[in-house]
Amino acid sequence: MAVAIDLQGQTALVTGGSTGIGRSTVRTLAGAGCDVAIHFHRSDAEAAAAVGEAAGLGRRATAVRGDFARADQVRAVVRQAAAFLGGIDILVNNAGSLIDRVPLEGMADTHWEAVIALNLSSVFYACQAALPHLRPGARIVNLTSIAAHTGGGAHSFPYAAAKGGVLSLTRGLARELADRGIRVNAVSPGTIRTPFHERFSTPERLEGIRQTVVLGRLGEAQECADTILFLVSPLSAYLTGEAIEVNGGQHFA
Repeated sequence: MAVAIDLQGQTALVTGGSTGIGRSTVRTLAGAGCDVAIHFHRSDAEAAAAVGEAAGLGRRATAVRGDFARADQVRAVVRQAAAFLGGIDILVNNAGSLIDRVPLEGMADTHWEAVIALNLSSVFYACQAALPHLRPGARIVNLTSIAAHTGGGAHSFPYAAAKGGVLSLTRGLARELADRGIRVNAVSPGTIRTPFHERFSTPERLEGIRQTVVLGRLGEAQECADTILFLVSPLSAYLTGEAIEVNGGQHFA
């Protein structure tokens, strides 16, 4: 028997919520009853569409712009989202990007620093900024990656290092926040069909990856969103500090 997850009356901030896994997560949480704040950076039209989808499901929704490579803008987004929502029950730290594939010998300091800032530091700053606004029993879900285990693809080791940091940060925050009744977990996607891979991976590379996946296909954003929904629901009440690998058997952690 299917179990319906009811999050009526709860609120969620989803960073990087206008496309890909974030967009599916916004739709899924709104469908379960959450009012949502959707962080985005450049994808104005997609953010507006995500707000419209949530509103069409009967939920209050807003989009908040911010560059998550900058700590001040992370904090500003969280403040604006909390003001709109009136408090935060669910924080999904999904914002991130490879930015570019750069070999070690040609990598500028600015590239390394930007990748770490966007993919790792932003998670810390968002959690810290959200803390005064988190309601009792709040849940945090951070997005790490299969790259945290494999070291990533060609010339993407800064992204892999950042995502490995997210995994450790998740476990540390789970310990830090347990006495406040806040659970912190992670979702670790494998190769998922999203705009991320449309930008950074060729069709030939994706086909090569597909052939290594035990289930014989690439993942879908909705499958990650469904896992996030599980982690913010009462069904996962005894889980904290965990990372669920959503990769179809591409890699066994």
